[in-house]
Amino acid sequence: MTAWTIGTLGAAIACAMPFAMLADTVDFGEWKTGIRASGFLTAVGSAFCIQLGSGFGSFIPSKIMAAAGFVANKTQSTASLASIRFCFVWLPVIIYIIVAAIMLLYIKYEKNEPVVKADLDKRHGLVTQEEK
Repeated sequence: MTAWTIGTLGAAIACAMPFAMLADTVDFGEWKTGIRASGFLTAVGSAFCIQLGSGFGSFIPSKIMAAAGFVANKTQSTASLASIRFCFVWLPVIIYIIVAAIMLLYIKYEKNEPVVKADLDKRHGLVTQEEK
């Protein structure tokens, strides 16, 4: 039950994080190029990447299970049962660890976000609380 709870919290963070990062990406793109491409970036980030991820989410376990001899609607061998267990328990853990490692690289860009926001506010003529 504890592992399931931890896994659910990890999945919730993993599902929410890309959408939070999209806003930062839009701001960074405008800051760097002067073009605010929120519609395009949101479409690519939420539609294309989710579809791509869904495809990989089905493809990878199916290939692992097929390699272990899984045959649908049949009595499974010890190897295919082990592959099912691996795909439902350890494969998500491995993928979350890889994603967490990638997210650690994002910290570098997250530290720059206040500078990006302040510069964009100046460009847009907005006055911050500190400037008042």
